[in-house]
Amino acid sequence: MPRVDGEAPVSAGAAKRLAMLDDLRQAERRAVSSRVASVIAHLIGTPLHVIAGRASLIRSVPGDANVAENARRIEEQVDRLAKRIRALIDYLTAPEPAPQEEAVSGVIEAALAVYAPITEARGMTLRLASELPDANVDGTSALIVLTSLFSLATRVAPQGAVIELGVALTDDGRVAFELGVPGLEPPRGRIDSLEPPEQFEQARIEELQVLSVCSAIVRRNGGQLEVLPDGAARAKVRYLARST
Repeated sequence: MPRVDGEAPVSAGAAKRLAMLDDLRQAERRAVSSRVASVIAHLIGTPLHVIAGRASLIRSVPGDANVAENARRIEEQVDRLAKRIRALIDYLTAPEPAPQEEAVSGVIEAALAVYAPITEARGMTLRLASELPDANVDGTSALIVLTSLFSLATRVAPQGAVIELGVALTDDGRVAFELGVPGLEPPRGRIDSLEPPEQFEQARIEELQVLSVCSAIVRRNGGQLEVLPDGAARAKVRYLARST
């Protein structure tokens, strides 16, 4: 394995984890850029359509030639802006990766291999609180969501906290990942909304961003993500994944 002169060689296990982290970074970039594209399309697409429609209506009514010309110019600029936005959305929208079926145990093992040492280094404990069910999920999306939630948990939980992950099968055959996070407050608004909340605390922006992107990934794969109160100064993130 290539390395910088003078550095100690990296073990095979560490190299595998580093490669996994690099793959996760790429997948996260795709997810975030696709999320931004969705927001742009939602927030700007409809108003532009309304403006263009109104301009067309004004131009079609007989009257002052200057009014008609101004309406035509509005239509022209709206069309130009719409094309540029469409190009930006196409640029930001990454192709969907093919689903990769993987056992729940394999996903959890990979996620813990990356984040258990990080959690420990930050003075916390990441604990598996249940037996793992015999089921498969889309490994890539599940690993992105779990590692993103682990990262968020280690940033909001206090020193010495225990972050617990439970996994179970639901009655309808889905896989339920439940992460108990000390220090996390349930968001006041909807995390699945495309628009940012009207009121939010500056210090909690990163929490909302992580939960929103995770929610988009989960819904795109037929799942569900919710954040529920779980006692004082604590929340439970429930991630329902479709079993494959």
